[in-house]
Amino acid sequence: MRLLELKELRVGYGEVDIVRGIDLHVEENEIVTIAGTNGAGKSTLVKGVMGLAPRTSGQMTFAGQDLLSRSAEDRRSLGISYVPQVANVFPSLSVSENLSIMGRGQNAKSRMDEMFSMFPALGRRKRTQARALSGGERQQLAFARALMSQPKLIVLDEPTAALSPALSTQVFEQVKQLLSMDVAVLMIEQRARQSLKISHRGYILDSGKVAMVGPAEQLLADPEMEELYLGVHE
Repeated sequence: MRLLELKELRVGYGEVDIVRGIDLHVEENEIVTIAGTNGAGKSTLVKGVMGLAPRTSGQMTFAGQDLLSRSAEDRRSLGISYVPQVANVFPSLSVSENLSIMGRGQNAKSRMDEMFSMFPALGRRKRTQARALSGGERQQLAFARALMSQPKLIVLDEPTAALSPALSTQVFEQVKQLLSMDVAVLMIEQRARQSLKISHRGYILDSGKVAMVGPAEQLLADPEMEELYLGVHE
């Protein structure tokens, strides 16, 4: 089943379209990577999906419901969580406090326990302020916060940004774990090769349009993709 579907999506600032007519979809329990060069429109596309861009047009549905007419908060309540590249945790709050403010209803405590089970490092540091966490732990906390609301889809904006190669590998393993919780993933990532290796499908953006799309394995094997968008030294 198609969970998220975009048709002829345009996203812009003022009179300028940054995203220029994109078709894209994410199935249930699927990881989809969006890659491309700097300035290709990746982050702007995510802001359009999350209702954070000043101007968005086209068609956008989630689980069959129209999204364009809904606010950013409504989109979250429908089951879409967002982990931005920066400002994705509250630095002055403890790990437990960061999670508790994202909980819903009577099952918030049990949901938090699930997060500590999924991310043991957070359980060991539940009283630690987020600002004192390592880069990898902080990203785990950002994931756990997004999962507290029991979403159907998590949108990740460059989850490995500023992380070392070793920590990036850990983050990609954690992204794969999300499927075990029946959560689909739409991920923007500069480390396109690594991201595609854990993905089902990929979209490559160039100048606000889809330049290439297909199964992840197919994109990784494409010589044009290798030369233009992956780079031999990625």
